[in-house]
Amino acid sequence: MLSVADIMACLEQSFPQSLAEEWDNVGLQVGSACLPCRTIMTCLTVTQDVVDYATEMGVDLIIAHHPLIFTPLKAIILQQPVGRIISKLLAHQISLFVAHTNIDKACGGLNDWLAETLQLQEPVILETREGEAGGYGRIGCLADEVTLTSLVRWVGKALGIETVRFIGDQDKPIRKVAVCSGSGSHLWPLALEQGADALITGDLKYHIAIEVENTPLALIDAGHFGTEAIFASRLAVWVGKEAQKQQWPLRVIAYKGETDPLAAVWKGV
Repeated sequence: MLSVADIMACLEQSFPQSLAEEWDNVGLQVGSACLPCRTIMTCLTVTQDVVDYATEMGVDLIIAHHPLIFTPLKAIILQQPVGRIISKLLAHQISLFVAHTNIDKACGGLNDWLAETLQLQEPVILETREGEAGGYGRIGCLADEVTLTSLVRWVGKALGIETVRFIGDQDKPIRKVAVCSGSGSHLWPLALEQGADALITGDLKYHIAIEVENTPLALIDAGHFGTEAIFASRLAVWVGKEAQKQQWPLRVIAYKGETDPLAAVWKGV
């Protein structure tokens, strides 16, 4: 019978844990590699709603992007959110596997999916480190030159988000674009150095905005959630294709109930 260990081995081949940052916590976080795996569910973040849905759907393994256990746990208290989640996962024998900075950096991972979603042509790794077969961000070209305003509209449409912040002249012509999922605004000097007209990422910090404002680079903040929300659907497709190759009797579900916790915007009276 197909096991959690089989799925872990498959993920390791394409998204090796060796790519993860030293401070990160990836891999199997709850459950057992020996448990059978008939149904997988992918999600961005493990919440109580995610786990409740997983139990309803008979899920054996959740593959998430954001670690549930990030810093050392000193206690597991059932009255606390993480404690409740861990308790329910264990009670229903649902294993939890996390692919975080390793899938951010891996070739064919989240940053490539983001570049594809935004229709960048021939994207390459933005930040490369010696000895690593991957890296943060991607940089490529749009099929046609557009204005910054048009690009901002396209980002909102392609990523399905309503609020997109940006820095730069609205009429600035844009052709070469860098992207980085999650928090990638610190990569702006690399994007500028490699000839990007714009960098699309999330979690833009105030002081970085001030620095970038006086450069030729446009910066688009599509939000942490906005640049990573494709994770669940794209990973589910990837796992489904791998299952077909291996002829595994596997059901794959992408959790669709996640929303941006920062989506609410007050526009004044």
